[in-house]
Amino acid sequence: MIKNKNVMITGAAGFIGSHLTEKLLKHANFLILIDNFNDYYAGKEKQLNDILSNYKQNSDYLLIKGNLVDESTLKQVEHEPDYIFHLAAQAGVRYSIDHASEVTYNNLVSTVNVFEYALKGSSIKRVINASSSSVYGNPLYTPVDENHPKNPISPYAVSKLCGEIYANLYFKENDLPITSLRFYTVYGPRGRPDMAIKKFFNLMFQNKEILIYGDGTQKRDFTYISDIVNGLILASEKINAIGEIFNLGGSNPVTVNELIDKMYNIVKAEKKIRNIEKQKGDVNITHSDISKAKKILDFTPEVNIDTGLRNQYEWQKNYYK
Repeated sequence: MIKNKNVMITGAAGFIGSHLTEKLLKHANFLILIDNFNDYYAGKEKQLNDILSNYKQNSDYLLIKGNLVDESTLKQVEHEPDYIFHLAAQAGVRYSIDHASEVTYNNLVSTVNVFEYALKGSSIKRVINASSSSVYGNPLYTPVDENHPKNPISPYAVSKLCGEIYANLYFKENDLPITSLRFYTVYGPRGRPDMAIKKFFNLMFQNKEILIYGDGTQKRDFTYISDIVNGLILASEKINAIGEIFNLGGSNPVTVNELIDKMYNIVKAEKKIRNIEKQKGDVNITHSDISKAKKILDFTPEVNIDTGLRNQYEWQKNYYK
């Protein structure tokens, strides 16, 4: 566990970033938190401020509001980090299809700027680069290992694959200690509004109809947020992880139909669903082979889908009220 270190987290107000912030603050780390607080979805600033309310600016953390595509943002950092977790990105597969230039520019330029900043540091032990299972596209086989061919089918997925290529370049040509992690469908409290589970619960609370893209037989490898945070920290600690790429997933996919049945059983509401045309950019199945992460990182997902859904329901019910 990282303790008493200087740690930079980009995208600190986001879903994953806020959970990592919360975890690391509890272990006497000084955090350099960077976020542009864009308007992609509301509530990010409040959720981060709620976490920071028990800590002191400049003593426990430094909060920088700025966009990483602007090099002046990183010039505001006053404490050289020991670790960098680069989580900032313009998210959303479907959003990227309609905003390809924006997503490409934001995700690639911000990533290169972070790597360039890291090159200038003298004490940086690890840079963790957040990637996505979307780089695989529709898999040729499952479960999908890290050597599976890459076939991204959305601008967001392409931007994540390019980020990995840049990470590999900076590792091989500059000896920058980088590790990339491919996340599989992360869910849990504080999830983004565009995430399926959060949307579905909100619609159930309102007794409204849920729209299912396609026939609902597509499978997703859902991964609970605490398992992702654990994987991030493990990847920063293992020396054998440097220069490597790892899948982080629950490795137990369920169909969308099964997911919705589980959710309705929790909410105990009348089922209201309607199937519509499959969306562009959606893959048929995600299923992670996490044997490499288990072997090198000692990563093992601990929260199954039933427990995770119950946790999210309890949080979201109170949040919704």
